[in-house]
Amino acid sequence: MKKFIGTVAILITFLATNAQVTLDKTYNYSTSVVKLETLGYKYYLMDVPKAQCRIYNLDHSLFKTINLSVPNNFYIADVKYISENLFDNDDGLELVYTYYKYNTAQQYYEYNSKIINDDGSVIQSIDGAQYIYLNKTNDDVYKLFAYCFDYSIFPEKVWTNIYNLPETPAVSAYIRSNRPDVLLNVFPNPATETVKVAYSLPENVNSGKLHLIDNTGRAVDQFTIDNHTDFLSLDVSQFKSGIYHYFIEYGNTRTPSKKLVIR
Repeated sequence: MKKFIGTVAILITFLATNAQVTLDKTYNYSTSVVKLETLGYKYYLMDVPKAQCRIYNLDHSLFKTINLSVPNNFYIADVKYISENLFDNDDGLELVYTYYKYNTAQQYYEYNSKIINDDGSVIQSIDGAQYIYLNKTNDDVYKLFAYCFDYSIFPEKVWTNIYNLPETPAVSAYIRSNRPDVLLNVFPNPATETVKVAYSLPENVNSGKLHLIDNTGRAVDQFTIDNHTDFLSLDVSQFKSGIYHYFIEYGNTRTPSKKLVIR
């Protein structure tokens, strides 16, 4: 009996020490996961060439394809807040997507966003909206904030649209199930002399580091930021012309990097 127990213990130890991470599935696009109110967890990805958001079941079978209408020469920049009842109370899915184009003649970016149903019908169009966030404005009240920019003029025009959301438990449930977003943007972009880095740290985060790296991944500079202000002015005239990347790091969290062009 003791020999049997010993053999089982050795086998368990062997299996535990030889367990390792294994590939489950490869998607050819940036893929994330969302927990829907009644449908549960789903994978979703943003297909920029086809202007689609595709949603998959956990067994990787296709659940739904949502076509994202964009004007000619515009490209999808972001898809977020896929939900069942966050933006209305019908039986379908809704989401927010942002699209952009680069005006090569005048060298500026143009952004717009839309909230749509899964059949493509528009719930809300938001001209100039580059960033969309859900923010808490009271104990049980959340509103949609659209941070909008007009880069065609200098200095750029900046405004914020705030939208009421349906009074449904889905709003607070959705907020609690998602980590806070970080607002991060640099303008003008491309830049030659000075840039303004607009940012907002998550609630209860007091400080962080803004990192600037070149296109080879080499660290160029870093800057301390805090929640006492929402922007940082940087002199980039000292840097060589080229493509750079920037991101914020706080605690054990690092934001996705974004591109800065210096001429």
